Amino acid sequence: MEKNDRKYYLDNLRWITILVVVIFHVFYYYNDVGAEPMFQGAPVTTGYTFPAIFQYGVYQWFMMLLFMVSGICARFTLEKKSTKEFIYDKLNKLLVPSTLGIITIQWVGGYLVSLNYLTDDTPVPGFIKYLIMVASGTGALWFCQVLFIACLLLLLLKRFDKNDKLLRLGERANLLVLILLSVFMVGCSQILNVPLISTYRMCFYPMSFLMGYYVFSHKNILELLRKWCLLFLVIGVGFGAWYLHNSYGIYYADYAVLKNPVSVIHGYFTAIGFIGLSQRMLDFHNHFTEYMSKAGWGIYICHINVLLAVNTLLKPIVGNISIWAVYTIELISALFGSIILWEVLKRIPVIRWLLFGMKREKKES
Repeated sequence: MEKNDRKYYLDNLRWITILVVVIFHVFYYYNDVGAEPMFQGAPVTTGYTFPAIFQYGVYQWFMMLLFMVSGICARFTLEKKSTKEFIYDKLNKLLVPSTLGIITIQWVGGYLVSLNYLTDDTPVPGFIKYLIMVASGTGALWFCQVLFIACLLLLLLKRFDKNDKLLRLGERANLLVLILLSVFMVGCSQILNVPLISTYRMCFYPMSFLMGYYVFSHKNILELLRKWCLLFLVIGVGFGAWYLHNSYGIYYADYAVLKNPVSVIHGYFTAIGFIGLSQRMLDFHNHFTEYMSKAGWGIYICHINVLLAVNTLLKPIVGNISIWAVYTIELISALFGSIILWEVLKRIPVIRWLLFGMKREKKES
């Protein structure tokens, strides 16, 4: 894809979605609707609250959307790069931060988590504590792990489908097919879910990525999404209201919710609706959007540890100040703290590779 043919709406949609993820995590640590909050001190709530509604309202679609966008971008990348270059890039950007990065640096986030559950008197050997911290330090990096597996699956499919029959089949989709694909995603939500760790939906998310590559990356399909985006969003919001009414009070990441056809259909139509809407509203660039397109990855990688550190420092005063003051401090810290941390760490050799998969600082995105 030539520089003047860059799909700026995809860049903008990705970093905006990452900001939605950050806001979600701002509310997450004190969420007490359907789940025990990680940090205590916030007033116990009953009934509908904005933080809870926001979390329920975005959880079913924002990661699906990121996988779909990644699949679309993979199609454009493979038009420019060889398979070897593609896998090398994914090894550095996805696998290194989500493995070596966690073992060497990101475990610090797991340490901050462990402060809420383990004490010096807890009879756990030091090495076991470290393993617990490594597991807890994965945080948002599960996305990198699952996305890397999805990329490997794509390359495997391409190896057996050398004539790109699947790609041409995806190009033949019409409005009815796009609607019926929601039923297909309901089926994907039922299988290969990792026990106890609901983020690892090993069929649902890889299939979202593959749909991005094989279906939504085509010019005519993107035009369909642009044309019918408002219809898709209306359907998504309608099913979202139904899902919220039926599931509110049940943890939104519980498998009973994740496998519910209503919540899956809500997530699917909302995600493809935003892909279409972004073509109408986000296909532009300026200095700010170009910077955010680059900084978005750093924000995604850093924001969890920033939030954990801020919430650990706030623990002594949380019950004495407004919870909205806590949310405000979290949000400002997550956005600006993550950017500052990214700007500093990406300039340190080895560290920038371990955390961000950057072999060297580049001038272009």
